[in-house]
Order: sequence, then C-alpha cells, then structure tokens
Amino acid sequence: MRRSVDWLLAARMQANCLARPVNEAGPGGVADVVRRTGGLQAQTWRGATYAVRARSTSTTLADVVHAQETERSVLRGWFMRGTIQLVATEDAGPLLGLLGPKLIKDTERRYGELGLPERVRAEAADVLEEWLLAHGPSNRAELADVLLRAGLIAEPKGQAVYALIRYTGLLGRLCYGPGETWVAVRDWLGKPLVLEGDPEDLARRYLTAYGPATARDFATWSGLPVPLARRAVEAVATTSFEVGTTQLKGLDDLPGCQDVRLLGEFDAYLLGYQDRHVDLPKSIFPGGGMLRPAVLKAGRPIGTWEHATLRTDLFEPADLTHELADIARFSDT
Repeated sequence: MRRSVDWLLAARMQANCLARPVNEAGPGGVADVVRRTGGLQAQTWRGATYAVRARSTSTTLADVVHAQETERSVLRGWFMRGTIQLVATEDAGPLLGLLGPKLIKDTERRYGELGLPERVRAEAADVLEEWLLAHGPSNRAELADVLLRAGLIAEPKGQAVYALIRYTGLLGRLCYGPGETWVAVRDWLGKPLVLEGDPEDLARRYLTAYGPATARDFATWSGLPVPLARRAVEAVATTSFEVGTTQLKGLDDLPGCQDVRLLGEFDAYLLGYQDRHVDLPKSIFPGGGMLRPAVLKAGRPIGTWEHATLRTDLFEPADLTHELADIARFSDT
C-alpha cells in the first residue's frame, strides 16, 4: 500500500501510545505504558517520567516513582542499544538475554582502552553484586571505593567505574534502585533474571509500538545485527507499506493520531528509527547525544519547550492549553 509521510508519522505516533491510550491510574498505569512501548528512554529520570505522562491520562509523577522503587513492576537499567531504559520487569531478562552479549562484545575496544580485560570485569561483577547484596542501594562513589579497595581500578574518578557498573548491569546482576543508586537484582526483585530472549518476539513488540518501520529501524532501536533484525521482522510482519521509495513493515493499518503532545528529553518516539522521515532542527537535536524536549503534532516535531518555565518555541501554531495543564496535574498530584 502506498502512503504519505504525513500518514506514516501520525500512524507511528498512535503506535507509540502518544494518543494516550492508557487510562489506568497508579503504578499499574505506569507499567502498562512501559509494557506497551517496549521500554522508554531513561537517560534522565525526568525524561522517563514525562514519557509516561505523554502516553497516559491518569498517572502521576509519584506513580512512576512508586512503580520503580516500591512496586518494582518497572526496572531501570541498560537495555536497547546499551542505553539506560525503563522496561517492564518481566521483560528485563529476555531483553538482556538477547541483547546483553552483543552489547558487551561491542564495548570490548572501550574496555581495552580503560584497562578492563575480561578477568577484571568478571571479578568486578562478583565484587559489586556481593557488596550490593550485603549493603543495599549504593551510589557511584561508594561502588568506586569498593572497586578501589578490591584492586580492580587505579583511581575512583575515572570512566572505568561506570564501565564496570554498566557491565554488571548487562549481565543482569545489578540495576538502578532508588534515585541514582544501584542495587543487586537478586535482592531488588527477590530472584535473578532469566536471560532468555527471542528476536521474533522483540520484533513483534517493536512493530506494535513503532511500526510501520524497516528492519534497519528495528536494528537501530534494539542494537541487534541487521541480518538478524531483518529475519525477525520478515517473520512477524503482517502488512507492508510504501512511503516514497521506502518499503516499511507493520502489523496494523492505523488511522493515526493528530494530537499535539509535549515530549520530554530523549523521548523514545524520536529515538526509535534509523529514518525518522522528518528532520529534527538543532533546537531539538543540537548534537553531542542530546535530544531536547519537543512539541509533537500528528507525529511531526513542531517546536520545543522548557521544563522549568514551560516556555515554548513553536515552528507553527498549536493549542497547548490542555497539555500544559496536564503537565501541572502530573507533577503536582
């Protein structure tokens, strides 16, 4: 089926839950959002919380914290592309089982530059997990001191500390706890993760939340090799579309969402594709790995906004009254 770029962007906005299909309040609504989207970017906690708000109508900031810290139905750690994500807890093991080995392999050169051979990394994972099991949530400075005393790093302020924490997370042995602390997964969840994942299941979840898309889009989002991503997408896709010269795969023929939505920084919708089919202006994507808060309409970025002041800078007119009021509701309730 031949379709326009406008249709594609609006359909992707709907697929990514930005029509706000989740109406459940409380931490259950938070987990539902995260489950439906296959995971949300969480480089910043603020960005992750606003991503939940943009996809639900009744959740609050307190609900997101409760879901992650108390109910533990969502888990923050390193998943797709090795970046920090908020995922449904039941998805954490399958994701790491599928993605973790490749992410570690892809980081080998950096481990070498930091003087972290496999022997040191394996010992560090044991040391960090044992400390967290015995002492509970610990911050970076505390874990750096543990690694230093174990003779695994030369000094506590270098990048080796974070590299070893992340490595242990990719093994499924630690994750984020309260705030910017880390915890042992076995203690936090009461059991270890089962590291078994299926590429076809992940492709189906991706197309549900990001489709229509290409196999390269799926590979970009997940971090899987392109050949494996292509086989998985071909196995699960049920429909295809032609947009310009691009062939895209999907599961549904969606009517699309025409709403206006305020997205937080690093929103998953803008990071889910190799080809977004729309250019991001420097005010949203200035480079250096940053992705600032954006105003979206019918799937197309039309401006930026600021968290602290709620000041907006629109490229085209839009009524933001409801969205601005809902951000106040989300934050203050």
